[in-house]
Amino acid sequence: MRPQVARPHAAGGPSFPRGRQQAVRFFALFLLGVFVVTTWPGTVTASAASSRTALRPSVTTGSPSVVATARGTIVSLYQSPSARKPYAVLHNPTSSGGPLVFLASDLALAPYWVRVYLPMRPNGSQAWVNGSAVQLSSDSYLVRVQLSAHHLVVYHGARAIVTVPVGVGRSVLPTPTGTYFLAMLLKQPDPSGLYGPYAFGLSAFSNELYSFGGGPGEIGLHGTDEPSSVGANVSHGCLRVTDATITELARLLPLGTPVTISP
Repeated sequence: MRPQVARPHAAGGPSFPRGRQQAVRFFALFLLGVFVVTTWPGTVTASAASSRTALRPSVTTGSPSVVATARGTIVSLYQSPSARKPYAVLHNPTSSGGPLVFLASDLALAPYWVRVYLPMRPNGSQAWVNGSAVQLSSDSYLVRVQLSAHHLVVYHGARAIVTVPVGVGRSVLPTPTGTYFLAMLLKQPDPSGLYGPYAFGLSAFSNELYSFGGGPGEIGLHGTDEPSSVGANVSHGCLRVTDATITELARLLPLGTPVTISP
């Protein structure tokens, strides 16, 4: 069976209707480069005209981040606001059938320009997008991962609401550090299978594997059918949590939520 793109209800978490799905092989959560976003309960949208005062991008505890969701059929990427032509174009909807989402990094030139983190290699890539091409929203959640301690903490504002052990990449296939965001959510065809009931795709990519399981080596956050592996260096770079934890995170976290990974 193919994995389904998880789509949230207007209130109360994700549902998973049948419909367009990308024909992909799903591997140890190195997902294909396709992305899904939505506005979940608890996120506050804002017009571009008020973005400079209403929204301030942040990936620090206690301060909301800003998610940019594509408005039209394409989003053009610019090296700088003064660039005459874009250097790349991303399509919306993506090949998964869902809209394209970014994590904003700079709103100094909003509403005219927004700088965003990109769901592509190299890790940490950023670009400028036209402010009219995206809808901005505030997100009060933040995920912090400390690899050496095998800890994953979810914050809502300044309050830690989830603190759990996490399995991380092996020494030869380490989980990359940096600032990323939740780019997609898939419901697994077998909730008791290898990756548990749900799997997030991050905007991060393996620095060692450029192709894996039919995909480009995207890092994921998922469950596992080996709960004893949680809290150890066991994966190809993915983040592993228990099935109970990933179910809670799938219900709780909006797509676009920042994920900071430290050594």
